Amino acid sequence: MLRKWALQVEQGGTKKEKMKRIEEYTFNKFMEARQLRVIVHEVDLRRWALQARDIENLQTFKAGHTWLYTFKKTFKLVSKKITRFVSTNMVNREDDIHLQCSVFVNEVKSYIARNEPLNVYNSDQSGFNLELHSGRTLTEEGIKIVEGGIQSVSSTSHSFTIQPTISADGQLLSPLFIVLKESIGHFGPIVEQHLFRPDNVYLAASKSGKLTTDYFNPWLREIYFTNTGPTTVLILDSWSGHCKQTVNEVTPEGKNVKLFIIPKGGTKYVQPLDVYGFRTWKNFVRRFSDIVLILNHDINLHARNNIIKLQSLVHNQFSSPRFQNFIKYSWYKPGYIDEKPNAFQNPVEYCYAVENEPRCHICGDLVIIKCAWCKKSSCLKHFFYEYHYCRNYIE
Repeated sequence: MLRKWALQVEQGGTKKEKMKRIEEYTFNKFMEARQLRVIVHEVDLRRWALQARDIENLQTFKAGHTWLYTFKKTFKLVSKKITRFVSTNMVNREDDIHLQCSVFVNEVKSYIARNEPLNVYNSDQSGFNLELHSGRTLTEEGIKIVEGGIQSVSSTSHSFTIQPTISADGQLLSPLFIVLKESIGHFGPIVEQHLFRPDNVYLAASKSGKLTTDYFNPWLREIYFTNTGPTTVLILDSWSGHCKQTVNEVTPEGKNVKLFIIPKGGTKYVQPLDVYGFRTWKNFVRRFSDIVLILNHDINLHARNNIIKLQSLVHNQFSSPRFQNFIKYSWYKPGYIDEKPNAFQNPVEYCYAVENEPRCHICGDLVIIKCAWCKKSSCLKHFFYEYHYCRNYIE
């Protein structure tokens, strides 16, 4: 809520009262500008303050460096790097997008109320680099250039895509859909012969490593309809490949699906996986990749089978009943469900919190992870090399 400030200044008033109104006017102008995503600099703050000075008839006020420093500190304003540029058309559409999203969420909620939450699904795709590492590190104070070592700089570009599917009751559907980048657009006979194919992963390939419209059909046939009930609700984003006609054509006899397409521009607000799930998924991979480097293990993180193995293990860990509330929170945060899930640890917090169990339960080597299923702590060898795919749940 913006602070209100009347242009009709009260007669008189002390210097302190006038200074306060100058600050409020300046902050009000700042908030109006930032709500429109306008770029603001210190000189703009001073200009607004001087406008208010003339209205207040306080000519002794200069809006100097001391005032500017105090003003920024009072209202907690700092200079930050712009992480994304948006068009003015998009900014002007924000209110309309929020309204559309609100209507959309309420409509989906009505279907959730009439259907079991276990029959309400959301699926979304997310691009991954061959190597994914943390963007921060501990280092000595005063260091100006902070570098992070990786196996290959060229592997930090988009090279494969995953598409998980979650239900409103907190389940992660299996298998996980992965599209890898292959120069010929498919797996060659030699690659196919040595390809690692775990039970919880469905593999495909494209020249870009991205999910194209060609893969929507197999995802529906081989993953969605094969692993869901006769009557379901499916929420997808506004990607052009998600076509109602395609869904109708592929829907098998005896199955019925109600498809909801998220309003264009509303993905970041009401897409459950995008709102909460993907960030944790990527942080899990980042933490693992950082550990491989710090322990100096000879694991090629961008090798095809290692990518598949790691994503399979991540999917397995996220599938643990321990994280049901974590997944349900992805539905609660955008407003699809009203009941807030009970307190929970997300997969990164739980699986990498191994400080109380420093030794592997098999070999006594240094622990890197705790299984979300069996609760046993494992070293890199027994988690990754030996492929710790677990379904033995211990509460």
